[in-house]
Amino acid sequence: MTVSHGVNCELKLTIEFPQVLAVHPDYLLRQEILCKLRDRWLTLSPAGWHFVVAGLLRENQIELALEQAALMERKDMFVENWLHGMIIYTLCDHQEFHEVFDLMRARVDQGHDMSNSLWAHVLTTASEALHHPTVRFVWRRMVELDYMHPPAEVCDNVLKVASKVGDTELSSSVSRYLDQNNIKLGRGQHEHLVEAHVSAGDLPAAFEALCAMHESGTPLADSSTAAVLAYMIENKTDRREAWQMLKRLKNEKRSIPIECVRAIVDLCEHDAHEDPSVVDDGVGFYKELYTLCPEGADVRVYNALIRMCRTAKNRQSGMFLVKEMASLGVVPNAITFESIILMCLDAGNFRSGFMYFQDLIKRDAKVSQETQKEILEICSGSVDEFAMRLQYHPSIREDVQKLDEEIQQQKEEWKALEESGKPTHPAVRRMNMSHDERVAWNKERRKRKRRLMAIARNKEEGHPESPENGSPE
Repeated sequence: MTVSHGVNCELKLTIEFPQVLAVHPDYLLRQEILCKLRDRWLTLSPAGWHFVVAGLLRENQIELALEQAALMERKDMFVENWLHGMIIYTLCDHQEFHEVFDLMRARVDQGHDMSNSLWAHVLTTASEALHHPTVRFVWRRMVELDYMHPPAEVCDNVLKVASKVGDTELSSSVSRYLDQNNIKLGRGQHEHLVEAHVSAGDLPAAFEALCAMHESGTPLADSSTAAVLAYMIENKTDRREAWQMLKRLKNEKRSIPIECVRAIVDLCEHDAHEDPSVVDDGVGFYKELYTLCPEGADVRVYNALIRMCRTAKNRQSGMFLVKEMASLGVVPNAITFESIILMCLDAGNFRSGFMYFQDLIKRDAKVSQETQKEILEICSGSVDEFAMRLQYHPSIREDVQKLDEEIQQQKEEWKALEESGKPTHPAVRRMNMSHDERVAWNKERRKRKRRLMAIARNKEEGHPESPENGSPE
C-alpha cells in the first residue's frame, strides 16, 4: 500500500480486511492486520469490531470474543443483533448457559429486543441441559407473557428442570400453560410435578399432586410414588403423620389412589427393620384403608404388609393378613407365596412352608433367586424331612435341576438306541471303562442315587394342598 492511496485506502484497510477475515478466518493474518492498524494509529470502525468478534467466534475463541464484545460496550459501541445472536448461539452450542443467562439478562435490562427464534432456541437447549436460571428467565419473560408458545416436548423438559430444583412456581406455571392450550399431561409430566413438590420439601402438596394425577384418569406406576417414598425414608417421616395427610385430603373430597397408601405401607416395611412395633401401625392403617380407598387393598399392598410382618417377626399379624386376603378374594401372586413360605421357615414350620411352596409351583410360577438363596440358607441347617425336600427341589437347587435334565436326556438316548435296534446295556459300557473311569462312574452313580431319593420324596405325595388355615407357628 502506498501513501498515494490516501484516506480511501485506509478506510478499505479498516473495514474490508476484518470483514474478509470474518468470513475466512485466519488468526495470524488478522493479528498482523490489527498490529499494522495500531502502528499507523488507525482505529477499527464499529463494523470492523463486529467482524473481528465474528471471526473469533468462527475459530471457537469464545473467551477472547467475549472480551472483545465487552470492550466494544465499554467504548459505547452498540452490539448489533446479528452479532449478539451469533454469540448466544455459539455459547448454547458449547453449553455455556451461565454466560447466556448473563448476556440475555443484560440485553433485556438495556431495553434491546431479541428475535423469537433466539429465545426459543435458548429455551430448548437450556431445558435439555437442565440449566434452571436460564430456563426460568426465558419462561417468565416470554411464555408467561404469551410471546412464545413452546411445544409439549420443551414443556416436559422445563418440568424436569423445575422438579430437580424444587421450583414449584415454575412447575405450576408450566401446568397452567399446558391446560390453557388443551394439552393433557402424561404420566411423566405428572410425576415431574410430584417431584418438584418433593424437592421443595412439601410432602402434603406431593400427595395432592398424586391425587390430581389419579383424578385426571392417568394411571399411577411405581415411578409415580418413588420420589415420595424416598423422601419419607430419607427424612424419617413419621408414618402416622403421613397417614393423616391422606386423611385430610380425603376430608377435602379428594380421590386417594391406592398407590399413596402403598407408599406409606412401604415406609412401614422399611421402618420394621429397626422398630418391630411398626406392625401395629401398619395393621391399623390397613383396617382404616377402606375409608380412604373404597375399592380396598390390592395384592401389592398385602405383599408389603406381609413382608413388614416377616421383618418384624410378627407371624400372628402376618397370618391375619393372609386370611384377610383369602376371605376378600384377593388372588395372591408369586411374591405373596414367597413371603409366606419364608415366614413359615423362619418359624421352623418346614411342613407348612413346603406345602405353600407346592402351591406356588402348581401356579407355574418361578421362585426368585433371592428367595432361593434364603430358602437354602434356612433349610441347610435343619435335618427336617421337609427342609431337605425343599433344599433339594429342582426349583431351588440348580445342580439338582441339571441332574434332572441329565437323567431325562439319558432316558431319551436309551430310548433312541432301543428304537434303532442297537441298544447298549449300561453293563456293557462299564466293561469298556478303565479302572479310574469305573470308580468315578460309581461315585457319580451313588451321588445321583442320593439326590434321586430326595427328589422322589418330593413326588411321592403328589401336590398336597396348603394346610387349611395354616400357621407358621
